Amino acid sequence: MTQGSGSDTDIRAEDGRRLGGVSGPAATTKIPDGTSAVEIPISVVMDIPAWVTHLGEQMVVPLPILIVMHDGEATVPSDTYEFAVDRAAVEKFEALHRMVATVGRLHDEWRASHIPLDSAEDADTVIWNYLYGRLTRPAPVAYETARTDFRDICSFVKFCRRNPRIKSHFGKALAKGSKLFEDQMPVRKTRGFLQHLDLHRRRWFELQEFEPDIPRDLKKLAAPMLSSVAKIISFPTEQQMDDLIDAERNPMFRAAWCVLAAQGPRFSDLLHMWRCDILPPSLAARFVSRPDGHPFLIYAHPEQSIYTGENFDRRGVVNRKTVLATKYHGSVSRIHSTQPNERLGWKSMLLFDARKLSWGFWMVERYAREFERLLPTIWAFHDEHGTDRRHPYFFVNFRNAQHVAEQMTKQNLQRAYGAACRRVGLEPIMETGGHPHGSRHFCAWYAEAINGLDAAERQLVLRQRSQDSQEDYGRRLADLHTKMTERGR
Repeated sequence: MTQGSGSDTDIRAEDGRRLGGVSGPAATTKIPDGTSAVEIPISVVMDIPAWVTHLGEQMVVPLPILIVMHDGEATVPSDTYEFAVDRAAVEKFEALHRMVATVGRLHDEWRASHIPLDSAEDADTVIWNYLYGRLTRPAPVAYETARTDFRDICSFVKFCRRNPRIKSHFGKALAKGSKLFEDQMPVRKTRGFLQHLDLHRRRWFELQEFEPDIPRDLKKLAAPMLSSVAKIISFPTEQQMDDLIDAERNPMFRAAWCVLAAQGPRFSDLLHMWRCDILPPSLAARFVSRPDGHPFLIYAHPEQSIYTGENFDRRGVVNRKTVLATKYHGSVSRIHSTQPNERLGWKSMLLFDARKLSWGFWMVERYAREFERLLPTIWAFHDEHGTDRRHPYFFVNFRNAQHVAEQMTKQNLQRAYGAACRRVGLEPIMETGGHPHGSRHFCAWYAEAINGLDAAERQLVLRQRSQDSQEDYGRRLADLHTKMTERGR
């Protein structure tokens, strides 16, 4: 984290009342792939003199107030303010300050993650990963300190649950019907508890579509023991994936499930796709020498790719960033969208072509045929709603009356995928495979088990980088195209 210049900022309550001012630095940090800087909200706790009833007596006490910095403005969340007033009646002042500071750190952890907190499970994941961070960061706290943090969070959540006036999204999310706080953290770090943290850490990164970076010592301690822990199935079975697609009635989501399962993109890769990235088989020869007869899907760099649908030139000066700014009224790529719910990550993938793009291989031919069957319906929808005048994206909201034909958000896609998993009996969590990366793992499994691809070929299917040379990539691409076009002959 790097510090910016200090600034004087008004402190306001959520209803807009000015409470005072504070001077402090702004802060920025890099997202995990290191490609761009984003603002991380900072919270700070200040003690202010206040009249409260403490242990039955009216007195002036140092009441801790949580101040949250976001988008250059300081606010005092009403839920933490009311929590502090409520607990001031019985808590020692040092303990109350600690409790509010814990809630502030948890709030920062959530805001930095960009997880929407749409469910009790999301809230649980944020809390467990806050505790994970406290125990594993470069300056870890003692385990007992983490247990104290957990108890403080329990107190805040219980307050939110019994207080109908809670208005903030953060407070409401933590108050949802999770069973998390019916449990207690174990007195000592047990293997089972570390396994529990390991699973939640992986789900944390799956929600953000980053690869988890688990410290080696925690990996070792948390490794499941085959004698006592069931094997974790991390992707749906072939029958479950068939059922998941067959049960989907929304054509846009159904098309998305086909691509995710058969070509293995990440959710963000899928949502970055432009309409010009979906090509008929007849145009595949512009990119490959041996087309497979299915729709040809391109995964292009959201800003740097010079393939914009205007032509197929390998040299050009106009890239996607320029097209967004000129054709679409000053728009920016979804990597840098100013709307948090529209922002998408971009994890550097292997790019096959000088135009800064890759393309997909259909591992499951029946899913390719189903995707092709859906295309006329989707193209007609785009024509009817005039999306070409508004944005270039292919995957849009199909039945959302308020945001119809707008670019689909990752949160919306994740919710729909969770609902699709539940329809076929999969809970959308890590253990069952019903999580955002489950379809990617399914694609890798299908490539190996059904199509007989080796590790190097599967790497190309998933567009994963490695230490190999670009010349080696080119040779392997040609071999893979030959193998995939000759299957079934």
